Amino acid sequence: MDQKVRTVISYKHYFEEFLLAQPQKVQDKIFKVVEIIETYERIPTTYLKSIAGTDGFYGARIKLGSNIWRVFCFFDKGKLVIR
Repeated sequence: MDQKVRTVISYKHYFEEFLLAQPQKVQDKIFKVVEIIETYERIPTTYLKSIAGTDGFYGARIKLGSNIWRVFCFFDKGKLVIR
């Protein structure tokens, strides 16, 4: 596994509840996207993109088959907080 360049943390319980409500295949894909966000110095917009019209809010994009999920997040003190 590559070295982490940033840490991803969850805000309160919201992300965990969302994650646990997903089938195992979706959970695996979410963990893969989180790993990419943590280890890539420059994260492709395929996985993390700034939300237009906001100041500092991002959307993490998880795609599995024809389904797409978006998880809102922001940076705080160098950590990416997902919600």
